[in-house]
Amino acid sequence: MANSLARSMTGFAHKSFDVDGFNIVISIKSLNGKGLDIVVKIPSPELQFLEPYIKDYIRSYISRGTVLINIDVRQRSDIDHLNVELLKKIIKDVKNTCIDLNINISEDKVFDIAMENYKASQEKKEQDKDYIMKLFEETFKEFMFSKEKEGAFLIKDIKSRVELLEKYLQQAKDMFKEYEGLAKEKLLEKARALNLEEQNPVVVNELMLLLQRLDISEELSRIENHLNHMFEILDSSNVEKGKKIEFVAQELHREITTMSNKVPELSRIAVNMKYETDKIKQQSANLE
Repeated sequence: MANSLARSMTGFAHKSFDVDGFNIVISIKSLNGKGLDIVVKIPSPELQFLEPYIKDYIRSYISRGTVLINIDVRQRSDIDHLNVELLKKIIKDVKNTCIDLNINISEDKVFDIAMENYKASQEKKEQDKDYIMKLFEETFKEFMFSKEKEGAFLIKDIKSRVELLEKYLQQAKDMFKEYEGLAKEKLLEKARALNLEEQNPVVVNELMLLLQRLDISEELSRIENHLNHMFEILDSSNVEKGKKIEFVAQELHREITTMSNKVPELSRIAVNMKYETDKIKQQSANLE
């Protein structure tokens, strides 16, 4: 298995088995989905009883996504895969039955009857639940490996974007500090031009209003908390990360928007932060 604590909602596995004259083909494919939807297609009516067992098995491993399963069993045409000893025994039994019933039939007819009985005996074997489920489980392992491999890639990509957001956040803090200082100095220059002291009540009041209007300390703090929470989710042992990351990304986007609305001078860096946040949200939608 891939060394990952997350799974992509997309995965694929296809395996073919040749057993006693039969070819068993099992394919499993999954797509994105909000909930868990399982579709099992088994063309052979005799094998359709397996559907509830397969669905229960999948539910014990997968929490969301659309999973498509196809199981096809076909008899091979080449005689090399026939169980010759079994066929000989059936032919012998058919002949003995004909003798007991005093029935005269041709050798060709005996062979046809024996072959039909042979097919029936082989089909019964292939219909055995434990046998088919064993083959299904083997295919399912390969399917899960593909999901985990893709999941590891998604986690790596999301983590790199969160790390980039941390850098953008620090840049935003530095830019805001510089802008706040310049805005304060500009206001004081106006006051000095009017011969007003810095301690003048009017100047003090204007400074307070300016600082209140520009105050984005809560937004910066919440953005930092959201990024820390994102790291906690990514590093947790919980496999189901998609919905949690998507929710945090939505909250992150909201705080970035509020920050840029309060301080338009940060709009450029906010655009970069929103871009990375949207990418994280998109990637999280691919996680189980």
